[in-house]
Amino acid sequence: MVILYVQLYKNRVVVRNTTTQQEVSGFRTFSNQRLLIAEFFEAEKLIQDLVDQLMPRSKWRQLFWRNSFGLLTHALEMNEGGLSQVEERAILEVTFGAADGRAKYPQVISGKVPLSDAGVRSTFLQGETDFRNSRHS
Repeated sequence: MVILYVQLYKNRVVVRNTTTQQEVSGFRTFSNQRLLIAEFFEAEKLIQDLVDQLMPRSKWRQLFWRNSFGLLTHALEMNEGGLSQVEERAILEVTFGAADGRAKYPQVISGKVPLSDAGVRSTFLQGETDFRNSRHS
């Protein structure tokens, strides 16, 4: 499965396809002094444009449900003390909306150092396993 790694910075986003190692980035004003995502739709549009560059939308996707991918979003700035549930949910909603429902098991993490492609895959797969196990508890 293709996993896209979204690196979220203040007013900047980097999206990397961990399978092809392709990476795109962009800038847009969506943060303020207190919040990493203060302008929801600005952040969503930027992420959508970047995701579409790496994973173009398929006209046949509705018929065959292909072109789906894993999505791991990493808040790399403005995350002192960790993310609150509200911040995590806002980031999750922004990235899931930007992926137009193509994302499987979208996840949000925080930290100061970007992950390697192997680290992204490991983190994503662990989160996917945890999610599946929690549904069966």
